[in-house]
Amino acid sequence: MDSSQIERLIATASRSVEEARRLAYHDSSKLGQLVEQISVLADLRQKNGDFRKAESLYREALYRAQELRQPDPALVTGIHSLLAHLYDRWGRPDHAADYYQKALASAEAAGILDNENVAIIKNNLAMLFKQMRDYPKAERYYREALEIFRQCDGEHSPRVASVLNNLGVLYYTNMDVEHAQQMHEHALSIRESLGNDQMDPADLSQTYINLGAVYKATGDFRKAEDCVDRAKRIRAGMNGFHPNPRRAAALLVDKTL
Repeated sequence: MDSSQIERLIATASRSVEEARRLAYHDSSKLGQLVEQISVLADLRQKNGDFRKAESLYREALYRAQELRQPDPALVTGIHSLLAHLYDRWGRPDHAADYYQKALASAEAAGILDNENVAIIKNNLAMLFKQMRDYPKAERYYREALEIFRQCDGEHSPRVASVLNNLGVLYYTNMDVEHAQQMHEHALSIRESLGNDQMDPADLSQTYINLGAVYKATGDFRKAEDCVDRAKRIRAGMNGFHPNPRRAAALLVDKTL
């Protein structure tokens, strides 16, 4: 997408935000729609490299959500999460971690700690702690996210596989090759069992790349080479396919091996 296309989308989204502001001013029940439109515009601002305008939009949404006589905890949690995702993309991991923790505190106060949105926040917070080299906290939040996704989705789901992948990357980074291998092999078994409507070829290819790195670290070069070959064949067969871009504050998947 070139800059002129983004500018046109920003103009359209800006008009939608103005209309949503007008409706929310007269009817507070429309606040959720306003936040959704703000989220679309803020994401476009980020794509255009204008993080400050995106930040201002999210802070507007947070202010509007908190000024209600009875704020919606799920909405406040979501906006904190969106701000955290913005700061992560902005290269400000300390701010991102702070806002993910605010999101969790809001969810805890509302008694909504066992839903999928909280699991996404915990996964993303774990990735930040990994980047900041706080490996115990990263493992803790990954495992908490994994447990919630298992409760929500069952064992054989893309999101369970993604968190297993992230744990594998964490263990590999921390030179715990044995546990890294267990996580990546488990993630691979799930991803290979998924139907075409659930399986992202790019994620499957990445799993083989990650597992190949682990096998190489253990000295099993035959398996490592086989994994790399499989990854290449998957990517060659994608024919330009790429998954839809993830929305802000969606589940982040670590691909740093």
